[in-house]
Amino acid sequence: MQIVPRPLPHQALAYQQASIENNLTLVWYFSIVALIGFGVHLLHHLRLGTGAFSEQMLPYLVVYLSNVIYALLNFLLLPSARAASKISWRVTLLELLYPAFLAFMATVLSIYTSVQGHGPVPFIMGMMVIAMLVQGHLPFLFILLLFCWLFVSAGLLFMLPIGEASSPILTCFTTMLIALFIARLAERSRVTQFEVLQELHEKNRLLEELAVQDPLTKLNNRRYFTNKLEMETARSLRYNHPLSLLIVDVDDFKKINDSDGHLVGDEVLIEIAALVNQQMRSEDIVCRYGGDEFVILLVEAGTEQSKDIANRICDSINQHNFARASHKVTVSIGYAQYVGQSLGDFMQQADRMMYTSKKRGKNQVAFFGYDVGSEAAK
Repeated sequence: MQIVPRPLPHQALAYQQASIENNLTLVWYFSIVALIGFGVHLLHHLRLGTGAFSEQMLPYLVVYLSNVIYALLNFLLLPSARAASKISWRVTLLELLYPAFLAFMATVLSIYTSVQGHGPVPFIMGMMVIAMLVQGHLPFLFILLLFCWLFVSAGLLFMLPIGEASSPILTCFTTMLIALFIARLAERSRVTQFEVLQELHEKNRLLEELAVQDPLTKLNNRRYFTNKLEMETARSLRYNHPLSLLIVDVDDFKKINDSDGHLVGDEVLIEIAALVNQQMRSEDIVCRYGGDEFVILLVEAGTEQSKDIANRICDSINQHNFARASHKVTVSIGYAQYVGQSLGDFMQQADRMMYTSKKRGKNQVAFFGYDVGSEAAK
């Protein structure tokens, strides 16, 4: 049996980050409750006037004041800690001070209430709360619980006869053992839940990828392109940024499939996808549109830059050695610039230019200029 439950090794860092976020959120909530609850008690206590500072009432004043000050300090420190994007010792210290402060208050109050004849009620309540709330720091929690019991036992033995101290010490010992088991069960439950959620998240991510990814070339598919086309054309109009479209079609691809087989044809498409990707910038969008046709959105690329990219794609494929293809592999590319036309016209212009390239002898690029109907060949 694993004494300290831990997530799978590749999930350890993510679980640590999730634990910090969860613990800091609990510190935030505790601080709100402490400020309101103990603040009201402090105000009520101060109504006693000079009696609030008497020897008998001073412990209560210290408890109320300590909790209010601790809550205020948390309000000052927590915003920067919660905004931090990376794990640091300062953030870890802040989240561990929370259970340590609770444990200290519960221990001191238990000694005081036991001396007063009321038993170690704060210890019982405090240890249960700490055992349930702290996440991702089980060894620290085990040590903290053991230390609290040793501290309260030493305090009771110092302030009470051994006959009177033995009963609350045993009660605190039983409470500590129960808290240890509760802490481990809570941590095991959190780790299991985290692993399940991570697995679901990973499966959802894969499903999302499959929904927009071409399984052969690993490029994005037609669905993804359609969504991106709408987004990028809208952005182009809004910010007056240039946007270009290339349609790339493999020349005589049917001959490759008929003479070399579909497996070789698939290999050719995979190699073409890789060659196209090599010419792309990080912001460009490359998709397999269907069959042997690819579409490319050149984001914020003007006419000259788009022509240069299109020519490089054409030349790289023409010069590449497709080892298993018995026919020369080339592509024809059509280009269009977005100037506010409908999406259908935008696609049709690039498609028309792609067929113009084929009519002119293939293995080239045809450009649709800014004025509808104007054409220029490579």
